[in-house]
Amino acid sequence: MRLWKVIFIPMLLFATTSAHADGVFLEGGQGLFQSTDSQAMFLSYQKDSPPIFGVNSFSKVALGSWNGQNRNDAIVLAQGIWWNLSRKSYLCFEPGGAYITKTTHNLGTPLEFAFRSALGIRTGKYDLSVGYRHFSNGKGIFHWTDTPNFGENFITLQIGYFL
Repeated sequence: MRLWKVIFIPMLLFATTSAHADGVFLEGGQGLFQSTDSQAMFLSYQKDSPPIFGVNSFSKVALGSWNGQNRNDAIVLAQGIWWNLSRKSYLCFEPGGAYITKTTHNLGTPLEFAFRSALGIRTGKYDLSVGYRHFSNGKGIFHWTDTPNFGENFITLQIGYFL
């Protein structure tokens, strides 16, 4: 990947004005399905964005890694949306893209779709959520490659702090 793309894409994601707050998050969890022998850890930075079609939104960049037979490292760029369920609780969905450092038995291409959904609580400057994180190259939907696509799936716990 050319250096200008590595610099330009995150600039586009974070060029919006902040609606609420920036935050840093630490997320870890256990693998599921084809990934049962793996544990994952992600460190991310989130910046609230203007609403998308009237729904609260945010941009997020995450660096992560998982161990196990298909060990890997990833960088994830996502644009998320969230809904308040009550005064403190929320539901969010984070579709995005990821670049993984090596292809494996579960992920056959370096560019992947990355999705995270979570149920969480925000209290003051702190955030706690339980989520599901998925990586896939989309072969099952788009049928565009003959590489493996078992995917990587994790149930995670995330703790965050708003700056």
